[in-house]
Amino acid sequence: MLVAEVTTTDLRKTRYQVESTDDISKTRQGYKIDTAGGENVSFSEEEVESISVVEE
Repeated sequence: MLVAEVTTTDLRKTRYQVESTDDISKTRQGYKIDTAGGENVSFSEEEVESISVVEE
């Protein structure tokens, strides 16, 4: 299982289960994550400090 961990600029960490690293994309508005559950989550570039992917 792959987990994308998003750290926002206010240092909150949120984790999303993804099927592959291809489920994380950079858009003109920021970043988009397609979760394994079918949810689409978007973040502006200004609010994201980092995105990492770990295998669990």
